[in-house]
Amino acid sequence: MKIKITNSEEFSRLLEVLTNETVTACIHFRLYSDLEAARPTYAVEFNESWTFWWLTFQSHLDTTLFRLCKIYEPHPESLNLPNLLNIIKENAKFFDEGNFRERLKGNPFVDSLASSLKKPDLIQLQKDIAFVNMKSNPLVNTLVMWRHKFFAHRSAGYVVANKSLADQYPFNMIQVDQLLKEAIRILNRYSILFQASSYSTQIIGHDDYRHVLKSIRSALLRHEEEIAHELEHLKSKDS
Repeated sequence: MKIKITNSEEFSRLLEVLTNETVTACIHFRLYSDLEAARPTYAVEFNESWTFWWLTFQSHLDTTLFRLCKIYEPHPESLNLPNLLNIIKENAKFFDEGNFRERLKGNPFVDSLASSLKKPDLIQLQKDIAFVNMKSNPLVNTLVMWRHKFFAHRSAGYVVANKSLADQYPFNMIQVDQLLKEAIRILNRYSILFQASSYSTQIIGHDDYRHVLKSIRSALLRHEEEIAHELEHLKSKDS
Protein backbone atom coordinates (compact mmCIF):
# COMPACT_ATOMS: atom_id res chain seq x y z
CA MET A 1 0.00 0.00 0.00
CA LYS A 2 1.50 3.31 -1.12
CA ILE A 3 1.56 6.48 0.96
CA LYS A 4 -1.32 8.70 -0.12
CA ILE A 5 -1.26 12.46 0.33
CA THR A 6 -3.78 15.05 -0.82
CA ASN A 7 -1.96 18.39 -0.60
CA SER A 8 1.42 20.08 -0.44
CA GLU A 9 1.14 20.63 3.32
CA GLU A 10 1.17 16.88 3.88
CA PHE A 11 4.14 16.54 1.54
CA SER A 12 5.93 19.30 3.44
CA ARG A 13 5.57 17.36 6.70
CA LEU A 14 6.98 14.22 5.09
CA LEU A 15 9.90 16.12 3.62
CA GLU A 16 10.71 17.86 6.90
CA VAL A 17 10.58 14.74 9.06
CA LEU A 18 12.67 12.62 6.69
CA THR A 19 15.23 15.41 6.27
CA ASN A 20 15.50 15.83 10.04
CA GLU A 21 16.12 12.09 10.35
CA THR A 22 18.90 12.38 7.77
CA VAL A 23 20.45 15.47 9.35
CA THR A 24 20.49 13.73 12.74
CA ALA A 25 22.21 10.70 11.22
CA CYS A 26 24.81 12.95 9.56
CA ILE A 27 25.52 14.81 12.82
CA HIS A 28 26.06 11.60 14.79
CA PHE A 29 28.22 10.11 12.05
CA ARG A 30 30.42 13.18 11.90
CA LEU A 31 30.95 13.08 15.65
CA TYR A 32 31.74 9.37 15.47
CA SER A 33 34.23 10.02 12.63
CA ASP A 34 35.82 12.99 14.41
CA LEU A 35 36.27 10.97 17.59
CA GLU A 36 37.86 8.14 15.61
CA ALA A 37 40.21 10.63 13.94
CA ALA A 38 41.19 12.03 17.36
CA ARG A 39 42.18 8.66 18.83
CA PRO A 40 45.88 8.72 17.75
CA THR A 41 46.35 12.24 19.15
CA TYR A 42 44.48 11.61 22.40
CA ALA A 43 45.18 7.91 22.98
CA VAL A 44 46.21 8.45 26.60
CA GLU A 45 43.17 10.59 27.32
CA PHE A 46 40.77 8.06 25.81
CA ASN A 47 42.36 5.23 27.77
CA GLU A 48 41.78 7.04 31.05
CA SER A 49 38.08 6.19 30.76
CA TRP A 50 37.88 3.77 27.85
CA THR A 51 34.65 2.05 28.89
CA PHE A 52 32.80 5.36 28.69
CA TRP A 53 34.39 6.26 25.37
CA TRP A 54 33.76 2.82 23.86
CA LEU A 55 30.06 3.11 24.72
CA THR A 56 30.05 6.65 23.29
CA PHE A 57 31.58 5.50 20.01
CA GLN A 58 29.10 2.64 19.76
CA SER A 59 26.12 4.84 20.58
CA HIS A 60 26.92 7.38 17.86
CA LEU A 61 27.50 4.65 15.30
CA ASP A 62 24.30 2.80 16.23
CA THR A 63 22.29 6.03 16.02
CA THR A 64 23.73 6.66 12.56
CA LEU A 65 23.06 3.19 11.22
CA PHE A 66 19.55 2.76 12.64
CA ARG A 67 18.51 6.06 11.08
CA LEU A 68 20.26 5.24 7.81
CA CYS A 69 18.28 2.01 7.63
CA LYS A 70 15.02 3.93 8.05
CA ILE A 71 16.04 6.45 5.38
CA TYR A 72 16.62 3.83 2.68
CA GLU A 73 14.33 0.95 3.68
CA PRO A 74 11.93 -0.09 0.89
CA HIS A 75 8.78 -0.62 2.99
CA PRO A 76 5.80 0.70 0.95
CA GLU A 77 4.04 2.31 3.94
CA SER A 78 6.96 3.89 5.78
CA LEU A 79 8.54 7.29 5.38
CA ASN A 80 11.72 6.71 3.40
CA LEU A 81 13.61 8.12 0.43
CA PRO A 82 12.23 5.72 -2.19
CA ASN A 83 8.65 6.56 -1.20
CA LEU A 84 9.29 10.31 -0.97
CA LEU A 85 10.80 10.40 -4.47
CA ASN A 86 7.86 8.47 -5.88
CA ILE A 87 5.51 10.96 -4.22
CA ILE A 88 7.41 13.79 -5.92
CA LYS A 89 7.13 11.99 -9.25
CA GLU A 90 3.38 11.56 -8.86
CA ASN A 91 2.72 15.06 -7.49
CA ALA A 92 4.80 17.40 -9.61
CA LYS A 93 1.98 19.95 -9.34
CA PHE A 94 3.13 20.74 -5.80
CA PHE A 95 6.14 22.48 -7.36
CA ASP A 96 4.05 24.73 -9.66
CA GLU A 97 4.65 28.47 -9.35
CA GLY A 98 1.19 29.14 -7.94
CA ASN A 99 1.64 26.61 -5.14
CA PHE A 100 5.17 27.87 -4.52
CA ARG A 101 3.95 31.48 -4.15
CA GLU A 102 1.22 30.40 -1.77
CA ARG A 103 3.69 28.53 0.46
CA LEU A 104 6.07 31.49 0.56
CA LYS A 105 3.53 34.31 0.53
CA GLY A 106 5.01 35.80 3.70
CA ASN A 107 8.53 35.82 2.28
CA PRO A 108 9.59 39.32 1.06
CA PHE A 109 11.75 37.71 -1.64
CA VAL A 110 9.03 35.49 -3.06
CA ASP A 111 8.99 37.29 -6.46
CA SER A 112 12.71 36.82 -7.08
CA LEU A 113 12.59 33.26 -5.81
CA ALA A 114 9.62 32.42 -8.03
CA SER A 115 11.30 33.97 -11.07
CA SER A 116 14.08 31.39 -10.90
CA LEU A 117 11.76 28.56 -9.90
CA LYS A 118 12.20 25.25 -11.67
CA LYS A 119 10.13 22.12 -11.41
CA PRO A 120 11.90 18.83 -10.67
CA ASP A 121 13.99 17.65 -13.58
CA LEU A 122 12.52 14.29 -14.59
CA ILE A 123 15.87 12.90 -15.74
CA GLN A 124 17.52 13.81 -12.44
CA LEU A 125 14.51 12.49 -10.55
CA GLN A 126 14.84 9.12 -12.27
CA LYS A 127 18.54 9.04 -11.39
CA ASP A 128 17.70 9.76 -7.76
CA ILE A 129 15.02 7.05 -7.74
CA ALA A 130 17.51 4.58 -9.22
CA PHE A 131 20.14 5.49 -6.60
CA VAL A 132 17.85 4.84 -3.61
CA ASN A 133 16.40 1.61 -5.04
CA MET A 134 17.90 -1.61 -3.69
CA LYS A 135 17.21 -3.37 -7.00
CA SER A 136 19.32 -0.93 -9.02
CA ASN A 137 21.94 0.10 -6.46
CA PRO A 138 24.04 -2.69 -4.89
CA LEU A 139 25.12 -0.37 -2.07
CA VAL A 140 21.54 0.28 -1.01
CA ASN A 141 20.83 -3.44 -1.33
CA THR A 142 23.69 -4.15 1.08
CA LEU A 143 22.32 -1.63 3.58
CA VAL A 144 18.83 -3.12 3.35
CA MET A 145 20.24 -6.63 3.93
CA TRP A 146 21.96 -5.37 7.09
CA ARG A 147 18.69 -3.75 8.09
CA HIS A 148 16.72 -6.98 7.57
CA LYS A 149 19.26 -9.41 9.03
CA PHE A 150 21.03 -7.44 11.75
CA PHE A 151 19.52 -4.11 12.83
CA ALA A 152 15.75 -4.60 12.65
CA HIS A 153 15.90 -8.39 13.04
CA ARG A 154 18.84 -10.55 14.05
CA SER A 155 19.17 -13.46 11.63
CA ALA A 156 19.08 -16.69 13.62
CA GLY A 157 20.45 -18.56 10.60
CA TYR A 158 23.71 -16.61 10.59
CA VAL A 159 24.07 -17.07 14.36
CA VAL A 160 23.45 -20.83 14.23
CA ALA A 161 25.85 -21.24 11.30
CA ASN A 162 28.42 -19.04 13.08
CA LYS A 163 28.66 -16.84 9.98
CA SER A 164 29.26 -13.13 9.71
CA LEU A 165 26.89 -11.03 7.63
CA ALA A 166 29.91 -8.99 6.54
CA ASP A 167 31.23 -12.00 4.61
CA GLN A 168 28.26 -11.89 2.25
CA TYR A 169 27.49 -8.17 2.48
CA PRO A 170 30.69 -6.25 3.22
CA PHE A 171 29.86 -2.79 4.54
CA ASN A 172 32.22 -0.06 5.76
CA MET A 173 32.30 3.55 6.97
CA ILE A 174 33.16 4.90 3.51
CA GLN A 175 29.89 3.46 2.22
CA VAL A 176 27.97 4.85 5.20
CA ASP A 177 29.39 8.28 4.44
CA GLN A 178 28.45 7.96 0.76
CA LEU A 179 24.85 6.98 1.54
CA LEU A 180 24.43 9.83 4.02
CA LYS A 181 25.90 12.47 1.74
CA GLU A 182 23.77 11.38 -1.19
CA ALA A 183 20.63 11.27 0.95
CA ILE A 184 21.07 14.85 2.17
CA ARG A 185 21.97 15.99 -1.37
CA ILE A 186 18.77 14.49 -2.74
CA LEU A 187 16.59 15.89 0.03
CA ASN A 188 18.08 19.37 -0.26
CA ARG A 189 17.64 19.29 -4.04
CA TYR A 190 13.87 19.00 -3.70
CA SER A 191 13.64 21.14 -0.57
CA ILE A 192 15.18 24.03 -2.52
CA LEU A 193 12.71 23.53 -5.35
CA PHE A 194 9.77 23.12 -2.99
CA GLN A 195 10.39 25.79 -0.38
CA ALA A 196 13.58 27.63 -1.41
CA SER A 197 15.51 26.34 1.61
CA SER A 198 18.06 23.69 2.38
CA TYR A 199 19.23 21.89 5.50
CA SER A 200 22.69 22.00 7.07
CA THR A 201 24.34 19.01 8.72
CA GLN A 202 26.61 21.28 10.78
CA ILE A 203 25.55 21.63 14.40
CA ILE A 204 26.74 24.36 16.77
CA GLY A 205 29.21 22.81 19.17
CA HIS A 206 30.14 19.93 16.86
CA ASP A 207 33.71 20.08 18.18
CA ASP A 208 32.83 20.19 21.90
CA TYR A 209 34.54 16.82 22.29
CA ARG A 210 37.88 18.61 21.83
CA HIS A 211 37.29 20.68 24.95
CA VAL A 212 36.58 17.49 26.89
CA LEU A 213 39.75 15.78 25.66
CA LYS A 214 41.88 18.90 26.24
CA SER A 215 40.49 19.17 29.77
CA ILE A 216 41.45 15.54 30.44
CA ARG A 217 44.92 16.23 29.05
CA SER A 218 45.32 19.30 31.27
CA ALA A 219 44.20 17.34 34.32
CA LEU A 220 46.69 14.56 33.57
CA LEU A 221 49.52 17.05 33.10
CA ARG A 222 48.69 18.73 36.41
CA HIS A 223 48.64 15.35 38.09
CA GLU A 224 52.05 14.47 36.61
CA GLU A 225 53.43 17.83 37.72
CA GLU A 226 52.12 17.25 41.25
CA ILE A 227 53.76 13.81 41.36
CA ALA A 228 57.05 15.25 40.06
CA HIS A 229 56.89 18.02 42.64
CA GLU A 230 56.26 15.49 45.43
CA LEU A 231 59.22 13.36 44.27
CA GLU A 232 61.48 16.40 44.24
CA HIS A 233 60.28 17.28 47.70
CA LEU A 234 61.02 13.77 48.98
CA LYS A 235 64.48 13.80 47.39
CA SER A 236 65.32 17.13 49.02
CA LYS A 237 64.22 15.78 52.43
CA ASP A 238 66.37 12.65 52.03
CA SER A 239 69.39 14.68 51.06
